[in-house]
Amino acid sequence: MAFKFRAWTMSAALSFAAIFTGCSPESTDSSNILVTDVNHTIVKRQSIGNCWLYAQATWLESLLLDKSGEATDVSESYWTWWHWYEQIVGTSVSEIETGGSWRTSARIALAHGWVTEGEFISGEQDVEMSVRQAVALNTLNAALSSGNLDTRAKRTPENVRKVLDEVFGSDMANAESISRSAALTDVGNNSTLEDALRGTGKRWTVVDFPQVYGKKGRITARVKKARKSVLQRVMKALNDKKPVVMTLMIDFNALDINDQTFKKSLLDTNGIGGQGGHMVVLEDYTVTNAPGFGDIGEGDVADVMKAAAFEGDIVLLKAKNSWGKDRPDRGLTDGYTRFDAAYLFSQLEWKYGEDEDNTSFYTTLTDFVLPPGY
Repeated sequence: MAFKFRAWTMSAALSFAAIFTGCSPESTDSSNILVTDVNHTIVKRQSIGNCWLYAQATWLESLLLDKSGEATDVSESYWTWWHWYEQIVGTSVSEIETGGSWRTSARIALAHGWVTEGEFISGEQDVEMSVRQAVALNTLNAALSSGNLDTRAKRTPENVRKVLDEVFGSDMANAESISRSAALTDVGNNSTLEDALRGTGKRWTVVDFPQVYGKKGRITARVKKARKSVLQRVMKALNDKKPVVMTLMIDFNALDINDQTFKKSLLDTNGIGGQGGHMVVLEDYTVTNAPGFGDIGEGDVADVMKAAAFEGDIVLLKAKNSWGKDRPDRGLTDGYTRFDAAYLFSQLEWKYGEDEDNTSFYTTLTDFVLPPGY
């Protein structure tokens, strides 16, 4: 199923303030036994629907951190600028689309490289949430409907660049001059960023999670086997501390703010609520039934235990999110969210279109982005 994934916008957050929550302190039950620990940088908080660009930045920051040992604040605003530029130039679009996908973000990074947040918008260096993005979006949409970009004739490259710089408070010409080229950026394993996003044999690849459709759709033995194969590839990559990207559907009625976990059992009780597509970057996972161990140790465990975990059954996946670090409204204290296996692997009810009564049943988990060789 192909569709663009939207993160939760600032305006939507105001409408759904009671249910927009995240991670809370860990509980002590066995479902919190973790196997590995991917290196990540600071948690950020999106203000508009561009979780997919935050996931791209998180992925790149993790690779750079692993390579150099130094944390980097990659600018999501820089890539957002380019995403909007592409939508406007020479078109008659009346409103900016903030949603996107891994393939779109990879293409933007390949075409324009990357800069740090401080290099693009100096006032947002070391700031958790870019308020500038939300303000820029509202201002730009106004310009598209009744301002200096309200006709196709006005949407020349020069004029669009000028307006985008005005709404962002940026200097794109300068940012372009100092951007790190995808062809030159070393992200480890003797690869450049271009290799990782496009290179033959070195490219990170989108791997679909085997889907089941319909409320009564059966998870056959063949589907189970295919899913196990994909999940083992994910576990292997995480064991080797690779930042695996995951795309899924979110329903906030499934969120337990007491242990920062999305649970199918809560959705079964509460019914469907606020929904949308989302993209995150994995840090860890929980297993049970690992041969010889059952539930596996805490954090980054010995190789023999990781090998056993590889043969076990996933109970939950833990991800670095883009909803901010300390979010009482989402239960967050560390910026990380958990998703239990039943929530991820079941075909649940999802709304689509403008009519909220129009729904369909399909698997929550959509795909992973895996490194070469996994």
